[in-house]
Amino acid sequence: MPIRRLLYTSESRLKPAALTVEQQVAAIARQAAARNSEVGITGLLVFVEGQFIQILEGDSDTVEATFERICCDFRHAQVKLVDLVAVKERLFDGWDLALMCEGEDSGSPLDEDLRNVRYLLGINARVAVERMHEYLLGRSDMPFTPAGQGEQLPG
Repeated sequence: MPIRRLLYTSESRLKPAALTVEQQVAAIARQAAARNSEVGITGLLVFVEGQFIQILEGDSDTVEATFERICCDFRHAQVKLVDLVAVKERLFDGWDLALMCEGEDSGSPLDEDLRNVRYLLGINARVAVERMHEYLLGRSDMPFTPAGQGEQLPG
């Protein structure tokens, strides 16, 4: 079965409440990772400057159904499909959903990397995907949910 990789962006409608926005994003990632595990999707969620950038990988019908559900989710505004391609292998194999969020220190190397990815999306989506993959692999301290391992995201 062919694998599809979908990349989208959206503006966050999350507002601080009982949980901070970052805690809400971590909770969303935990829920999505559990759902992704059940349906065979892998991917990455980036949250930077109030924007979601997400990559979904899996069979075409499942990826499309997941994206449709995201498009209807009130926590997203201005959902934009950036790229949808058939691929031979998964870049994020092993992650039900990896998560990278900008931190409180706007000068941190990760924050700078994530802002660069946001910029790259407008120029070359495929290069942006490769960069996100590189950043994820280069971070030993990143919260993630590896497929089948049941680790928890912070929050």
